[in-house]
Amino acid sequence: MTLDHAERAELKSHARAVIDAATAAFERGEIPRSEWQRRLSEAMSDLYLADDDPRWQSGFDGDATLWRAARSLILDAAPMSGTFLDVGCANGFLIESLIAWADGRGQTLEFYGLELDPALAEEARRRLLHLAERIFIGNVSDWVPPLRFSCVRSGLEYVPPDEGSALLERLARRFVSLGGRVIVGPVYDAEVADTRAVFLAAGLHDPSVVSATDHHGKTRHVVWAAVDEDASR
Repeated sequence: MTLDHAERAELKSHARAVIDAATAAFERGEIPRSEWQRRLSEAMSDLYLADDDPRWQSGFDGDATLWRAARSLILDAAPMSGTFLDVGCANGFLIESLIAWADGRGQTLEFYGLELDPALAEEARRRLLHLAERIFIGNVSDWVPPLRFSCVRSGLEYVPPDEGSALLERLARRFVSLGGRVIVGPVYDAEVADTRAVFLAAGLHDPSVVSATDHHGKTRHVVWAAVDEDASR
């Protein structure tokens, strides 16, 4: 089922209300972080899976041209080869797209996904049958990875605002191999400075920024840093 603009807007409003209520309960100390994360993940899953469009199911409301402009710059922050974990992989469409784009750029990356919501993870496994065993269900805050990855892409929105540096520190210490990369984004102009500050607070030195502007003039950025010995300890 494909929703029209008004239906999508109504669903977004409902998801926002659920998220706001969960956040308020968390801030009052009524629920733990894990329950806050579960409620947010469930709200986004209900929102995404209400529509059959694969980009919408991956958290993007736009056409194929905008999708590529908004997401392909992730590969500018990734190495030319190695293993790549997408945290919050949703329906797996980003991984599917990155595989195709990487192939066109000569990047040889082995992709994995981590998703908190079981329904979205199952959709990712259905979409990526050949990678189904590499789509994991778990919470990035306590999940134990089966290997260390060459790079891990995550969002900071998966944890409360004051826990962003702790998340990146955990990725550097538990998820990423020495010399590998922690990647965050895409983010918008107003978020770049704060995102770089989170990297620095996590002990990830000299974070770099790659940027791209779509044909509507909207610029997105990806922030990344290599994991050195200090950050991996």
